[in-house]
Amino acid sequence: MSYTDDYTDSSDTEGSVSSVHSIQHASGGQVRPATQNNPSSLLTTILGFPRNNPKQFIFFILTILLSWKLEIYSKLATPFYDYTAGDWATIFQYTFVLRYTRLFCNIWGSWRYEPSPVQAWPKWTNRDVTVVLPTIDPGNVKFVKCIISVLENRPAAILIVTVGAKMRRRCEKVARRYKKQYPSTRIGVSAILHPSKRRQVAHAVPHVDTEFTILADDHVYWPSTEFIPSVLAPFEDNNMGVVATYKRVLRTTPGKWSVISIVNLIGCFYLLRHNWELRASNAIDGGVFVVSGRTAAYRTKLLKSMGFMDRFCRERFFFGLFGGKGLGPDDDNFLTREAYRHGWKVKFQQTEDSVVETSLGDENAVKFRGQLVRWARTTFRSNPCMLRRVSDVYTWRMPYTYVAVYAAALFNFALFWDATLFVSLYLSWHTRGVFTSEMGLLALWVLWTKTIKLWPHILRHPSDIPLIPCQILFAYAHSLIKVWALFTFWDCAWLGRNLDAVDAESKELRKELDKHFTFA
Repeated sequence: MSYTDDYTDSSDTEGSVSSVHSIQHASGGQVRPATQNNPSSLLTTILGFPRNNPKQFIFFILTILLSWKLEIYSKLATPFYDYTAGDWATIFQYTFVLRYTRLFCNIWGSWRYEPSPVQAWPKWTNRDVTVVLPTIDPGNVKFVKCIISVLENRPAAILIVTVGAKMRRRCEKVARRYKKQYPSTRIGVSAILHPSKRRQVAHAVPHVDTEFTILADDHVYWPSTEFIPSVLAPFEDNNMGVVATYKRVLRTTPGKWSVISIVNLIGCFYLLRHNWELRASNAIDGGVFVVSGRTAAYRTKLLKSMGFMDRFCRERFFFGLFGGKGLGPDDDNFLTREAYRHGWKVKFQQTEDSVVETSLGDENAVKFRGQLVRWARTTFRSNPCMLRRVSDVYTWRMPYTYVAVYAAALFNFALFWDATLFVSLYLSWHTRGVFTSEMGLLALWVLWTKTIKLWPHILRHPSDIPLIPCQILFAYAHSLIKVWALFTFWDCAWLGRNLDAVDAESKELRKELDKHFTFA
């Protein structure tokens, strides 16, 4: 997908006002700063630079790392069997630093993250929100649970968009059932002919008349009735365009040894690692790798901007060779890129009230595998599109996110990185064999780095601790999934959903289809 770079960054210009206390010389009446000749002021400035200028500091560190030991690049043309122990030691050191610098940057970013607080007298309320809910499975109990959790938050309206006349009738039945219990929320139902999340969303957006639009999947739940106020809190900043939420997978069978239980656990850890990445990068330079489509809040003016929905439904990638009307996945990646392209800020909001619960990996392993392949393909389709916007790097808008998130994701194959670490350490002069203390320490280090992001879940479900080795094995298996996705990135199939069956059912009753919105 190609984009133009002629946008204006609407983020506030950062500045600071310093007040300098001065003293008067007894002779001459000259004024000088009180901090003059004070060594501690210089030390304070140096130590405070990383916190006050996180973008510049991180970019400086990454530049140093990438240029460190440049002689290693000249060795790439040399056969491996000609490498000396010193060469392998250099490879180990370089690989270790390059692999784990991002981890420590993320730890620092996660530590300095702060959510937007809910104001005592907020500018926006629940009545300023419309929830758009595309669905192709209205008969599922998860859809009903989703509707109830949204209604408990009392938005101004819910717009349900499904596919086909038969599913429309099912949705209208659900709307009528709950309208009496929640009279303050307007519930509208409509349908289109073919299943497409993008086109279902685009069908609803013109009917939104509130300041904000929340796009939500049909299998997510909002546990807190204060979800909307928490999500709206970042919008107190007039330059804020999108708010991402904290995602948590429902753990169905903690501690149980079964295929479904392990797959569900891997799903829990998968989204937990996403939250970690979002929290860290957003705190460092305001960037995120994606605003998840499970639930996110948008300024309606962004979604309704000129040509936005048309580009949304016709997105193409890889020099315009693929995509168009047939591109189903990557919808949330497109919305994230467009928000940045239009100069809006994006906030990752992590509070107790902004949690979104969802189901993942609790049905069957085949469906989950399809989802993993689809998400991996999204990385190789969408990240290069974002990396094309180099203007965001040299203007210091999101340097860390571009280098350590978008670019790094294209090369993040844990199996190959860790194999390089162990092999290079074994062949270097750092150790004398396989079963040595050095190799053991490296194994413990790798184990620690792979579990540090998982502790929020482990504290909630300590019975899952014996299952952690399954997650480590999955991390390496996922590298092979990513390799497959890399060589099949052009495949836009929405794996995990039987869209052909939905399409066939819709076509049978196409004459009965009414695309207008009706309100219960």
